[in-house]
Amino acid sequence: PVSGRPGYSQASETLRRLVVFNELNLIGKWPMKGTFDVIFCRNVVIYFDDATQEKIWSRFAPILNPGGSMYIGHSERVSGPSTGAFKTCGLTTYQRTEGGA
Repeated sequence: PVSGRPGYSQASETLRRLVVFNELNLIGKWPMKGTFDVIFCRNVVIYFDDATQEKIWSRFAPILNPGGSMYIGHSERVSGPSTGAFKTCGLTTYQRTEGGA
């Protein structure tokens, strides 16, 4: 809880050290290594054509841990070959399936 601000919370320093915010060119070379538990990609993919959207989803699938969550925009939907890698958990939330990638 945040002192003097009822209803507000702040992440601990330990948690904040685990979070990194960086710009990423979705259609360029990706600098990250390893896998993630959560991907937030909201209201971006909608601006690409269908083929590029499908390519982006297929790039997200292998870097998201099985059981991990992906949050996208209200106007976006996972499509193409990667649909088997994700299960819908709500309108804008997907979960990576065990065998999909």
